[in-house]
Amino acid sequence: MPSARIRSSASEEDTPDIRKIHSRHTWKLENKQLGNGQPISRKSVYYIQNEVMKRKEKFHYTIDRTRFRDILHNTFEMTDDILMDRVFKVFDRDNDGQVNMLEWIIGLNIYLRGTLDEKIIFAFNCYSLKGEKYITRQEIFQLLKNTMLKQPGNDEDPTESIKELVEITMKKLDKDHDSRLDDHDFAVSVREDPLLLSCFGQIFPYHKKKVDFEKLVFGQTLTKNQMEIIFDY
Repeated sequence: MPSARIRSSASEEDTPDIRKIHSRHTWKLENKQLGNGQPISRKSVYYIQNEVMKRKEKFHYTIDRTRFRDILHNTFEMTDDILMDRVFKVFDRDNDGQVNMLEWIIGLNIYLRGTLDEKIIFAFNCYSLKGEKYITRQEIFQLLKNTMLKQPGNDEDPTESIKELVEITMKKLDKDHDSRLDDHDFAVSVREDPLLLSCFGQIFPYHKKKVDFEKLVFGQTLTKNQMEIIFDY
């Protein structure tokens, strides 16, 4: 059955570098020249936000912040309050305080099976506590402090140790030496060492929890081809 086309107010002149590909599940954006299906610019993000805003009235399924945090904690064993709130904000693309069905599908696609580049963008947006295009020393301090305070048997004041760790982290990740960590610094660093994707705390689910969730929702652990069919990815 052919998929219905989704009408958009955005013209080709508005988004000259983006071809929109639609399906009954979701869409992906491709660069017309490269055709690689990866997020290529902020225009792609703005397009998705626009599509979500236009369709939000048609989706009756929504998750509020409290319910969303419960899912992250009970299903994926997240415990960091700050990061759970940030994951919610990244899912909530239209900033209305609710995650609707379309936002849930788009966010879950990246959260469970995103490419490294998609996860880099997702993680950076979580770690940037003010939602800006850079992460400050103060934000890194807060994130690392939260992580260290949760370590068992740690009764001493970790302030000085955290400050030292912040400086070590900045030295490693701040590629342009401007005393702050921007999205380019973070992307380059994670591509060099993918373990840095979780350098400021757990965002993405552990493998076992991801597999358990897929079994619960889909009745099986999905292959890459099955995920492509479900999410048109």
